[in-house]
Amino acid sequence: MSLKFMLGRAGTGKTRACLEEITAKSLSDPMGHPLIMLVPEQASFQYEIALVSSLGSGGIMRAQVLSFRRLAWRVLQEVGGGARTPIGDLGKRMVLRRLLECRRGELKVFQRAAGQRGFADTLAGAIAEMKLYRVGPDDLRKKRAALAAGGQSLLAGKLDDLALLYEDLDSFMQGRYTDPDDYLNLLSAKLAQSATVSGAEIWIDGFTGFTPQEYGVIESLLAAASRVNVVLCLDGRAVDAESGEDDVFFPTLETYHKLVLLSQKAGVVLEEPVIRDDTVPCRFTAAPALAHLERWFFRRPAAVYEGRGEVELVAATSRRAEVEAAAREIIALCRDRGCRWRDIAVLLRDLDTYHLLLTTVFDDYDIPYFIDRKRTVMHHPLVELVRSALETVSGGWAYEPLFRYLKTDLAPLARDDADLLENYVLAFGLKGKAWTGDRDWVYYHRDSLEEYDADSSQYIDKLTRINRARVLASRELLSLHWKISRSGVTVRDISAALFTMLEELGIPARLEEWKTLAEKNGSLEEAREHGQIWNGLVKLLEEMVAALGEEQLPLSEYAAVLDAGLESMRLGLIPPGMDHIVVGSLDRSRSPSVKAALVLGVGDGVLPARLTGDGVFTDGERERLAAAGLELAPTTRRKVLDEQYLVYLALTRAAEKLYLSYPLADEEGRALTPSPVIGRIKELLPGSGEKILGVEPDDAGASDAGFIAAPGRCLTYLGGRLRNVLEGRPVTPLWRDVYNWFAGREEYRDKLNIISSGLFHTNTERPLSAAASRTLYGKRLRTSVSRLEKFRSCPFSHFLAYGVKLKERVVQKLSAPDMGQFFHAALKMYGDRLKQGSLDWGSVNNNDIKKMVGEVVEILAPRLQNEILLSSARHRNLLNKLKRQLTRAAAVLAEHSRRGVFRPVALELAFGAGKDALPPLVLQLPGGGLAMELYGRIDRLDAASSGKGHYLRVVDYKSGFRDLNLSGIYNGLDIQLLTYLVVALDNYRDLTGSPALPGGMFYFRVADPMLKIPAPLGQEQADMLLLKELKMKGLALADPEVVKMMDSDIDGYSDLIAVALGKNGFYKSAPVLTEDQFALLIEYLRRMLTATGLEINSGEVGIKPYRLGNSSACTYCPFKPVCRFDPVIKDNKYRLLANEPVEEIWAKIMAALKV
Repeated sequence: MSLKFMLGRAGTGKTRACLEEITAKSLSDPMGHPLIMLVPEQASFQYEIALVSSLGSGGIMRAQVLSFRRLAWRVLQEVGGGARTPIGDLGKRMVLRRLLECRRGELKVFQRAAGQRGFADTLAGAIAEMKLYRVGPDDLRKKRAALAAGGQSLLAGKLDDLALLYEDLDSFMQGRYTDPDDYLNLLSAKLAQSATVSGAEIWIDGFTGFTPQEYGVIESLLAAASRVNVVLCLDGRAVDAESGEDDVFFPTLETYHKLVLLSQKAGVVLEEPVIRDDTVPCRFTAAPALAHLERWFFRRPAAVYEGRGEVELVAATSRRAEVEAAAREIIALCRDRGCRWRDIAVLLRDLDTYHLLLTTVFDDYDIPYFIDRKRTVMHHPLVELVRSALETVSGGWAYEPLFRYLKTDLAPLARDDADLLENYVLAFGLKGKAWTGDRDWVYYHRDSLEEYDADSSQYIDKLTRINRARVLASRELLSLHWKISRSGVTVRDISAALFTMLEELGIPARLEEWKTLAEKNGSLEEAREHGQIWNGLVKLLEEMVAALGEEQLPLSEYAAVLDAGLESMRLGLIPPGMDHIVVGSLDRSRSPSVKAALVLGVGDGVLPARLTGDGVFTDGERERLAAAGLELAPTTRRKVLDEQYLVYLALTRAAEKLYLSYPLADEEGRALTPSPVIGRIKELLPGSGEKILGVEPDDAGASDAGFIAAPGRCLTYLGGRLRNVLEGRPVTPLWRDVYNWFAGREEYRDKLNIISSGLFHTNTERPLSAAASRTLYGKRLRTSVSRLEKFRSCPFSHFLAYGVKLKERVVQKLSAPDMGQFFHAALKMYGDRLKQGSLDWGSVNNNDIKKMVGEVVEILAPRLQNEILLSSARHRNLLNKLKRQLTRAAAVLAEHSRRGVFRPVALELAFGAGKDALPPLVLQLPGGGLAMELYGRIDRLDAASSGKGHYLRVVDYKSGFRDLNLSGIYNGLDIQLLTYLVVALDNYRDLTGSPALPGGMFYFRVADPMLKIPAPLGQEQADMLLLKELKMKGLALADPEVVKMMDSDIDGYSDLIAVALGKNGFYKSAPVLTEDQFALLIEYLRRMLTATGLEINSGEVGIKPYRLGNSSACTYCPFKPVCRFDPVIKDNKYRLLANEPVEEIWAKIMAALKV
């Protein structure tokens, strides 16, 4: 029984010597005592590969690679002690959370923190740390007394609380569960009984230091094994010398001295150490710059090495540019220097920041890789299925979680049926009892709010399919819902119901199918995820039952606990093959020597890391505990020393090439600075230089060759160079060779054509052919005014909406059109009731108005979007607001009737389509039999008469601010009122045989606005201000008599319409038109409508959005993802319109009419 050290600096061949020794002994006596190599758990796979490679085909029965925990599992399986169910971290956290609640009143320091979210996690970490350092509750109590006596009351109180909770946890576990944190203590106690270890020879490699638990195992190994060999990265000549804490080898030197004392305590022989002290470590014989770096980096003063070649420094403009540069370097190493993928390692101190980028870029470059980190399970469909199922049944069967559940591909519903069901659910806002009830869904859309018997025969087949899909989608969820929605359910009940649901869904079999398919496709990592996730989830549920089985948690809290467990669950995957890049974190991965190491993210505060203290104890408290003889995890100050050692490891992994890089800016463009490591390397190796690289080639010449790596990515770069050629910018001849290379290969020809065609893409649309236009619109174009306004706004938007018939997904929500539809229907029904009662609009008082409007609203409310206005308290509040707005509108319209003589002759007057509709407005189009029919609905048509004739006034209801101006009419963007006036005038003449004159056209705002007033007002004054606020806006006939027929009280500015009339006539700014101007404007409208119809029938579909000041056709356009209009592109320009004076617009109208 003996202890033997092998000491040496990095690269001196220590691991290789161990493997050679194990190989020699295995081959000379294949059936002898075990030869065990103990290594860090995360490095075991690499050591296994190295050992198998060294052994070849012989001696494999005797030699094995184990981690401390794996050795514990094997020994406990052999001698007993590991039969009880292990409880994981989540289980312990849940138990501790319950213990905190029970003991809260007795806690001295943690009483307030006990109820805080996450404190149970902190406490679990503290107890795990104590177990790791072999500190028990009694140890805490012993130190507590001394600290209290020394005035350290806060720290003493912490120890009291910890001892109490620690003891409670042990009592809970006693006789029922095993804590994996105790495995090494159990191993220490059981090793003497193990035949596996008795007489074995042990090699311990890859460690910087050990925890007290591990020291305990080593002590037991010294007593049981024939020899324990410990390999330490340490300058063997310095073991007897005084060494300060700033020495890079201080951590391993401290480990060495502790092991020497341990051997003396165990009474075993301390053999003469093997010191590998090469002047130039064997790893660096072909790389003098790396040897110089290893020897001098941490020594001062240091010698300077003038050579160059083995160390490369790169500053990248961004992290993306940094990772892309690394990918190109890897390919160059394999292509130009004969490296295999497995000869290269990528090392980082901050892997979390880079891992998604690495995955994306390495996939782009077709680089095989393995990222050495435990995978989170949150992305896996099974986890999403469980989370969304619980969220569905606990959250009222809301849309979002329910369809996350259905889209996992684990629910029993085909994707097509799920999509159909989703659209239906969104359209009608179905949730809650709509899902849990047993009635079939028979909802359908109404085109209006008028009462009628709907013929739903066209929906029967679709509804049958939807209801069948609904049953399939909800079957297992409903079963879960009814099982866990009853009172008194426990954590055990919920977990059992959830497990049953998963079995009913056939999850194990489905995961096995996925695993097999992934293996067949070569996706071995994905296959292993599918293989591990089920057991991981079941274990998690078992832990919840073990810890909280009989607790009655609300379902939302159960889901939160399960969520926390899922977030902490990690899958440990092994590399899927032998030849790949290993990507690892410097503090976790223990990769063996490689030919080339790429160290990324060498930024300030990253390598070495800027550390902060956390946990139950502060750094100061840890130091006081250490002084009192209670050893725990290192302080932040001590961890800084370990960071220096990580820097040493990073610089010494490579045998031939060391590549270090850092980003100059983060994702938001903020400047980043390099680590002091970069500056130190520049001092030691001034010839190494530093390159600055971006994402794209700089087109300056020499650096372009470096960007020619993987074909796929190179094609992207080539696209940019070809654009430079088109734009007349210089491009190196190299890219012409690249183009010719791709053009000469059949497999890339299609992709090259796509890139080439993209360079000439102008994002313009050619007109449709006459045949295509006739197919879409017919020879007789039936259209509405709003469609024509859409065309005048942007022809392409019109084409998508009415030619291709693209529509936004129907979602149940109250939109502006819905509100408008409701206002129109309500005011029509209100007007019809007045007519039925032979009442004039102005004869009804405010109380009657309020009552009648309330009745109308109550009738119409259930008809709007599947009773959306009755579906929630928020929507009922909105319904009350609608009542107020409509009541105010009816009151204002009543005042119009009292002060004027214009009376409504028609409400919601349809033309061109619908029951009892007026004929369409028909316009003949040039081109042989082409015509355009306009249809629509006039909200309100008023009429009045005087000695001069009959006058018509068109009113359109709007829920928002809207004004009518000549510019909108001239440009065709606001022609609804004028077109409706033309329809009314034409039909009046046709129906009565006598002409009518235009009295005006106005927008009426339906609202109940808030008044901004400096002091309180009486009701009469407030009503007067509201009347002015809601005055109608538009264009009136420039005839004082007609205007007074609209407002008999007008004197200056009208309270009812936006017109001002004084003793000397209309104010200059008054929006009025003479009869001649109305006639000219109507004629201009007819010609513009005809020209617009002709353009549509001619196939005009250009991407030509208008822009008028800050207003644009693109502002609210739903088709942006389709048209991709971009004013930066040469051929994408706005059709600019100007806010011109009225006089100039009239001049243009006259010119168009040639008047």
